[in-house]
Amino acid sequence: MPNKFESPAGWSPPGSQFQSRRIAGPTVLGTLTGLILTPAGVGFAAAGSGDLRFGVLFGEAAGRGTRTLELLIGSVLLLAVVVLAAFSPAVAIVGGLVWGVIPGVAQLIFPADTSRLIGELPLPSDSLVLDLQAWVAYGFALISGFMVLGAGLAGALRRR
Repeated sequence: MPNKFESPAGWSPPGSQFQSRRIAGPTVLGTLTGLILTPAGVGFAAAGSGDLRFGVLFGEAAGRGTRTLELLIGSVLLLAVVVLAAFSPAVAIVGGLVWGVIPGVAQLIFPADTSRLIGELPLPSDSLVLDLQAWVAYGFALISGFMVLGAGLAGALRRR
């Protein structure tokens, strides 16, 4: 009597047709999602926080609801990036590196060049340029980039 049971030819366990061993699809989709959602979240968060800062400095009460809404939308988009790391860690890893850590480190090493490069971006308004420059200069890009990157790394380690 053999020690090992051998399955009949062509037999597969029930439900095996639903399993997917491919990793490329979710990784590519996750990378693209991270490259799109993260800058949108950073843009909204930077614009909202910059507008709130100017409102506080100049005592403007008008428009505070819109500024707060921009900040909340940006925060929710960044939260979505972090939550999506549970399904595809590439979302948060790529988003955190490209839109947070790399600009933050560049700001530490080349502050004038980073500010100039942000100023040359084709952005819809000059106030958004100032808000993004402040976001990077004050270190928020580096801090949020490392936090999003950490969520992606935690998602990758969790899957192993």
